[in-house]
Amino acid sequence: MAKKTSKTRRKNGEGSIYQQKNGLWTGKIWVENPATGERKRKTVYGKSRTEIAKKLVEISGSMTPLNSKEFRNKSFGDLFEEWLLVFKKSAVAPRTFETNIMHFRKYIKPFVGNMNIGEVTAPVVQQVINEALIKRNAINTAKKLKILFNQFFEYAIDTGFVEANPTARIKIRNRNINYESRENIYKAIPKDERMRFIEALNEHEFLKPLCMTMMFAGLRVGEVLAVRWENVDFDNKTISVKSGVIRIPFFDDKGRTLYKKTFIGNTKTACSVREIPVPDILIDSLKDWRKCQWVRKQLTGVDLLAENAIVFGNKDGTVRTVSGTRRIFDRWKKRVGLNNKKLHFHMLRHTYSNMLFEMGENPKVIQMLLGHKSVKTTLTVYNSIDTSYYKEATEKLNKLFNAEKMQEYREFEKKKDIPALKRSEEEIENKYDDPEIEFLEKMLAERKAKMKNQKDDFDM
Repeated sequence: MAKKTSKTRRKNGEGSIYQQKNGLWTGKIWVENPATGERKRKTVYGKSRTEIAKKLVEISGSMTPLNSKEFRNKSFGDLFEEWLLVFKKSAVAPRTFETNIMHFRKYIKPFVGNMNIGEVTAPVVQQVINEALIKRNAINTAKKLKILFNQFFEYAIDTGFVEANPTARIKIRNRNINYESRENIYKAIPKDERMRFIEALNEHEFLKPLCMTMMFAGLRVGEVLAVRWENVDFDNKTISVKSGVIRIPFFDDKGRTLYKKTFIGNTKTACSVREIPVPDILIDSLKDWRKCQWVRKQLTGVDLLAENAIVFGNKDGTVRTVSGTRRIFDRWKKRVGLNNKKLHFHMLRHTYSNMLFEMGENPKVIQMLLGHKSVKTTLTVYNSIDTSYYKEATEKLNKLFNAEKMQEYREFEKKKDIPALKRSEEEIENKYDDPEIEFLEKMLAERKAKMKNQKDDFDM
């Protein structure tokens, strides 16, 4: 019978390290030839995780073994940055690495970059995270910093240079502190401004179908820019969301961003893949846009109506960038006088959600249409309210407790043997016409005067 070996999950960010059934450890890492830019994956074997980690470090050529004298002379900032470039870069997506290296250079390196690794204790890490919270007031940033610290120190423990992970005792509050006024919380286009927005869209051939798709189908801007004609079903009036526009960064050997390219890739999450029924107003707008693209096809010879053609692509059929599309939107807002309305693309997605909530739609249905993983996000983030909702709610209460029902309530109260309830409004407003109240006030005044005299006698 073969000996059963325990499987140990590798730590995040340290590359691919795992234990085989025979007990040996295996490590794999991507290395790049600086001269040619060619990437190759190398594999090493050893008897322990620590041995594999050291071998991978030596293969990369960017770091020296952690137990060497050279390592001990390096600052915490140098060690952290080398760990990012050697292990983290090959283990995560380019955009994630870009965020990691940015957080390190903005929040970690300026505060603890020159310290020794042994000096970076729990209070020091907590202070770094606190400073980030003061600068950004962003809980997500603080959590990402904690994750980065945790992964680095787990790596340092495996290599035998530190004995404990100081991030275990780090505390982060659960919610951001909101300093904005209630007027700035509403995230959707208000009811009384929606028609004006739609009418203004008639002045722009491209933005009208684009914005209508976000406003009446709830697509993210990255999703709408990736829609192809084959995803639009005019007969069944649906749009299928299967991909999204992503911006991929490319780095040099120091982790600095050289340039970025726009591609059509996967959606934000697996739940974002969905089929959305859409209203006639959007179908009509897309049909008009299809006619415009047919005219461009005749003029340029570019088949902008092919099944796999991008619906909202450039004139040559290539994918548009989000930033370029946003600039077109901003110029249009300024031209039509909507520049002071704080409109942005994601506001249209919130408007779609709000319109469904206003119609009393089931939150779970809205969740599926928006492509959210949790209905909590739909209810807490995408269900905005403005002050008009308060008035509507009060009017509903007035209808519920109408004049007839209120009269029944008053008749019921009169039957109760409560003297105060038997008094009229006139008696309360003109209290001095009531002899009983005058008598009580006179007694109270006499008692206060008597207490004052007693106090004066005691002081004397």
